Amino acid sequence: MPDERAHPVNRGYLRDLGDDECWAHMGETGIGRVATCSPEGPVILPVNYLVDNGTLIVRTAAYTQLAAHVGETLAFEIDDFDPEMQRGWSVLIVGKATTINDPDELAGLGPRQRLEPWAPGSRNLFIRITPRQITGRDLR
Repeated sequence: MPDERAHPVNRGYLRDLGDDECWAHMGETGIGRVATCSPEGPVILPVNYLVDNGTLIVRTAAYTQLAAHVGETLAFEIDDFDPEMQRGWSVLIVGKATTINDPDELAGLGPRQRLEPWAPGSRNLFIRITPRQITGRDLR
């Protein structure tokens, strides 16, 4: 349930989003960022994604930094801002990344065009991020 107490911020109000609102925003876009930790420090990677039954699916290659973090907890973030109107929203998901190896499970995924890779090369590793925590904020 969203926190109905609006927090004044400059000219607008910052409001916490509930889970349903966060998932609604997740369905609006297909581009986000995955954050991992590397020996050199934090790494943030842009990805396209698909929402599937309360989880996120991303597609990558087996040799990528993202693939190296399968089995670990990752952070995933999306947002949308209108600088002119000074408003926007953001959603942060924290959860475990696992691979999808079952061909039937892959065949049952939703609109696969959202998972078509933009980057060149073969991208045949499908990763599911199962949320442990979902938070969102709306600035109006």
